[in-house]
Amino acid sequence: MRCPNCGARMNKQAGVCLKCGTKLSQIQTASHQAVKQARAEYEPEKVVYTTMWPKDLSCRNTLLFCIFLGLFGAHYFYVKRPIPGTIFCVGWSIFLLFYIIAASLTYGDGGGFPVFEGDLQIVAVFISIIGALVFVYWIADIIRIAFKRFKVPVVLQTK
Repeated sequence: MRCPNCGARMNKQAGVCLKCGTKLSQIQTASHQAVKQARAEYEPEKVVYTTMWPKDLSCRNTLLFCIFLGLFGAHYFYVKRPIPGTIFCVGWSIFLLFYIIAASLTYGDGGGFPVFEGDLQIVAVFISIIGALVFVYWIADIIRIAFKRFKVPVVLQTK
């Protein structure tokens, strides 16, 4: 099996990772709720990212958030990962806003798909790339959550 903390190969019977020293029992009793407190106390070294889902976090709810609101980063906010959540939200919002405005401006000219010219074409390509990247990462997140390969922050229990 692989260590849920660092990803190195570990012997499940030994119950400890030889690379990072994380004990399997620590991961199994880890707390997701303590992440907010550890970050508020400026102790980020207590927070580790693992693929082993803690008992106080629902994989099913995370998957539902990802499927229905994932393009806006809701699944990242749910698991207390605000930076990638903000990137998703801002990236997809810019993409949607640009194309809604472009569609409304060209709709008055007889409708159809918006055609961009000049400098606006460069902006449209750049914003389209941002939207495509967010979309691809969203699909990848759905797959990672479904197969429990999505990393969630937890605070390891100490003895």
